[in-house]
Amino acid sequence: MKLSRKVALIVLPLAAVLAGCNTMKTGTESTGTTAQTPAAQGTAVDVFLASDKVIKSYRPVKLSEKQTIYVSKTPIITRANLTSVDRVRDSQGRSFVKLSLNPAGVSALNAAPKDQGYATTVGGQLASLTGIRQNNDFLFMVRDDQVAGSVVEAIAPKTAAK
Repeated sequence: MKLSRKVALIVLPLAAVLAGCNTMKTGTESTGTTAQTPAAQGTAVDVFLASDKVIKSYRPVKLSEKQTIYVSKTPIITRANLTSVDRVRDSQGRSFVKLSLNPAGVSALNAAPKDQGYATTVGGQLASLTGIRQNNDFLFMVRDDQVAGSVVEAIAPKTAAK
């Protein structure tokens, strides 16, 4: 399933996240903002299965007057599945938030249908309609470096790393 990038950019604003301003490295290198045990505190993060086609057990989520997606009722990944969170950039300069997963999270991600997409929420707000599986990690794209830093800080405040 492919949701348009244009739609993803429409729904990215995160009203409830804190501002974060760390310099990012390119590639899949981390920025040093990784927080271990993010489940200890911080904002909730949930990854749901999503489709642009009607799926009986999924709930409809209206993105605009003309577009609706269908999202699973329960998340496949929750805050309890995280071992760390970080922000990264790919070789094309796109910004992502990387969620490193525990074995239960990896298992849930591997069990998810391959023909569906993902809807990621942070603090109950839709953060991204893109998701990439990468080994034991789940990455979701955000608008820019500042948003990535804000999301990481909201999920795993610096105090959680101490």
